[in-house]
Amino acid sequence: MLTRHHVPVADLEAIATGRITAPTRTRIAAAERSRRMLMLRAVAAAQAERGAELGEGPLPPLAHAFDLLARAEAQDPQAVARVLGHPPVGVWAVRLLGRLRKGAEPAPGEPPLWREAGYAHALAAAAALRAGLIARVHVPARAGTVILPTVGHAVLDDARGDHDVATVETDERGATRVTLGPHVLELPAAPDLPAPGWHPARLLSWTPREPGPGVLLDDSDPYRDFRSTWPPPAPLTDTESDTWQRHLHDAAHLLGARHPDAAAAVPLVLNSLVPLPGMPRFRASSASYAEAFGSALVSLPCDAVDFAVTLVHESRHSVLNALSHQIQLVDRAAGGPRADTLLYAPWRTDPRPAWGLLHGTYAFTGVAGFWRTERHALTGPRAALAHFEFAVWRDAVAIALRTLDDRPGLTPWGRAFVDGMARQTAPWAGDDVPAEALAVARTELADLRATWCSHNLAPDPAATRLLADHRLGGGPVEEVTAPLSRLRTDPPPRLPELRCELRRLHIADAGTFTPDTRSRLSGVERSPDLLEADMCLLRGGPANAARAVDRYRAVLAAAPGTRPAWVGLGLALEESGEGAPATALLHRPELVRALALDERARGTQATDPLELARWTARIPGLIQRPATGVPQH
Repeated sequence: MLTRHHVPVADLEAIATGRITAPTRTRIAAAERSRRMLMLRAVAAAQAERGAELGEGPLPPLAHAFDLLARAEAQDPQAVARVLGHPPVGVWAVRLLGRLRKGAEPAPGEPPLWREAGYAHALAAAAALRAGLIARVHVPARAGTVILPTVGHAVLDDARGDHDVATVETDERGATRVTLGPHVLELPAAPDLPAPGWHPARLLSWTPREPGPGVLLDDSDPYRDFRSTWPPPAPLTDTESDTWQRHLHDAAHLLGARHPDAAAAVPLVLNSLVPLPGMPRFRASSASYAEAFGSALVSLPCDAVDFAVTLVHESRHSVLNALSHQIQLVDRAAGGPRADTLLYAPWRTDPRPAWGLLHGTYAFTGVAGFWRTERHALTGPRAALAHFEFAVWRDAVAIALRTLDDRPGLTPWGRAFVDGMARQTAPWAGDDVPAEALAVARTELADLRATWCSHNLAPDPAATRLLADHRLGGGPVEEVTAPLSRLRTDPPPRLPELRCELRRLHIADAGTFTPDTRSRLSGVERSPDLLEADMCLLRGGPANAARAVDRYRAVLAAAPGTRPAWVGLGLALEESGEGAPATALLHRPELVRALALDERARGTQATDPLELARWTARIPGLIQRPATGVPQH
């Protein structure tokens, strides 16, 4: 008999404040399993419509795989639940459904359709092995590698890729054999043990003494990274896996010692980590996906603190993805991705729909709460950095919560969820933060906001030309009005502002720049002159601010389109005490830049960026009431 899943109000309230209990997780996981089964049913239905095309490949119809999964479930339901609950299964199902429904040829980098569909046979083989079922299954192979999801992968001597299909056989003795062309590999009696040619799934523990598997370090499933194209990266070495285990132990110990709610929630939510290559310290990469509940992509962490806060962040994304599959928190009609409904998120460089802003707010509430506690457990520059991070994300979350509160689009349950976050975070506004860290955090927030405006807003072109005509003609500035700015419809994708990374390096290095600072940056393109201006700005003090003003002016005189330099000039002027032009540059950077580019296009005498900012600051009504989605001043 079919039943409906229910979310108790108590679960909604607990999740809003980051308290995930085992019963809550069980209810979420049950709903996700039902969703996964519906996805598989949709795959089967879509395949039935295109059965002839799939039949052209070397594998049997998908119905064979589904029949074997059903037989395995009858024998051992938990074994099949473990396989079908594997996060990459959701990624695969979405991709295959898309291909089956659109009926297009493979895009560059995509595998043939038969190979993509063949993942179902690999799932069935893994389920049969786990359930102890006698079976003979044909599965895809690539370059001599055969994947059995959640179990491991076999590497046979066929690196040239002469054979595309392998056979997996399980017999009455419980033995499993993989055959690829003339090559045969018998798995060990305990498939979780390594053997020549056999690489079991890497299972990590959260603590050194914790019995049984805690989290899968997924380095082999072809669908583990929802962002990547075929083929996936190579698996880890044993040494690399040991490094990840050490980092996980350290992070779990830190959470257990100082963050009890997160220590309870993170292991309940995350059961799979997808390792990504290491990144510079303040440019870590992580991601979650709505159809891969329990999984997080994470770059190799620098230390336990960085790993712990990333786990908190991604576990919140994962649980909110699952919750949204049961409860509509945002009215997609009112909060979708139209230009008039896109909003400012301080942690993003692009405008976000209400759903995206809600997601980020929930994740960064966890981040801010982490730093709120962590800052009192650290000393020296690490404590200074933690105070800074808390102040930045506390205020960023407050900005986002106000934005969500002011905009339509939340359902009643969504508003209750936001109210729960607001109640949790309201007392944080009164927390003391050392004056120096607080000042740098406020500068960071001003930098984030102005940088966002410079990239995502555009003043009305016709009004900007008229304003430039008036200025070049020598007309009184009091006679003009400031053009309105609107969200651009085509803002290009971009990385976070490099100055934010540089600011953190400066704090972590005890308020200085070391000789290797440049080499430790993430490699984002930056001219040496602009980087030097940034470093002068971040050193602080009137003398350095004056030097930064001169350097930013020089950069802009040569290249007036350089967005980071306009914002940097505004920050340097504010540090120097020139409030009016600083206000113009930090609140309307897109307008000052547009005027400079207009004047440059006319071929007139080179514009002095500082003089232009001073002139713009005198325009009546410069600080407009923002259009929808534009951050409030």
